[in-house]
Amino acid sequence: MHLGDLAASRSSVAFPVYHALISPTLRDLIRGPLRRARHGGRPCTGVSGTHWCDECEQETDDRLLDGYVPLRRTLAGDPPRTRTGEPVRELETVARWVTSPEAARQDVHRVARLIRDRPRGEEPAAIRAARAQLVHYPLRSLEARVRRDIATARGASAKPSRDLRETAWAAPLREDPVAFALLTDAVVRLRGVTCDLYAVPTTLLDEHGLEARTARKLLRATLERLRELRPAFYTANVAVHLGMPLLPCDHPPTPEEVVIRGEEERQARTILAMLLNDGRSRYRSLVEGVRAAVPESGPELVARAAHDLGITPVAAERFVRTLARLISRANLP
Repeated sequence: MHLGDLAASRSSVAFPVYHALISPTLRDLIRGPLRRARHGGRPCTGVSGTHWCDECEQETDDRLLDGYVPLRRTLAGDPPRTRTGEPVRELETVARWVTSPEAARQDVHRVARLIRDRPRGEEPAAIRAARAQLVHYPLRSLEARVRRDIATARGASAKPSRDLRETAWAAPLREDPVAFALLTDAVVRLRGVTCDLYAVPTTLLDEHGLEARTARKLLRATLERLRELRPAFYTANVAVHLGMPLLPCDHPPTPEEVVIRGEEERQARTILAMLLNDGRSRYRSLVEGVRAAVPESGPELVARAAHDLGITPVAAERFVRTLARLISRANLP
């Protein structure tokens, strides 16, 4: 494929060239924002572990089209325009480049590597324009937008800070300006996948003359008041970001209760993993018995535990009860 083919009249010819030219750089740069916005900072491994998830792939394809469509318009003589009515200069630079006689001889994969490289002062203006307008511009504000889309899809507010400032139900929360500032900051930080709900920024502490301990205490009380005033808002904009499943609940748990539940789940999964990975099938059989869609009766499980583990019926009953509690806390899929 040659770069000049991007100016072909048929998209069936032009788009594969555009994909080869822009996709490598776009995927490099979109990976970080999508990882942070969709996967809590962890790599996207999809279902099989070899490809990105469908949502990340779709987001990448959409951003690829965000550059392709304006470029094709420019090549057709109808370039997008700035707010002042001027044609986008960088797109015109790229259009002149791909329609030049030299483009018909340039290998698109070699040019793609130039776009993928770090910007250099001496690089051609067309390479710089393509990178800026076809890669960086479609990715502007991507992370914030994806976070907002995910939040609204599960019932959270598109702009929770605005709702807190303007809605009538939040009026009691605005009575104390300092407490309200701490609450608004915490809700916004949660949207950014903060690691610590109570890690109030130093700038906010200094602005209101607060010590960290006092600020945490005030924030905790304000979050509790929000939970009582508007359980649905609290669940969708606070509790879910802390790891609580989005379930109908009139009294959602406090942040501390969410953390405790998460710790209990991790501990239960660790213990179950030790039981299942010790190479002895007797534990695996008992775990499967408890988790079965139609579980065995209690006496049957106790009898099997006593037989398989070589323990007394009383000890077996205690073991089966403990195993059932572990499985419940582990929240296994």
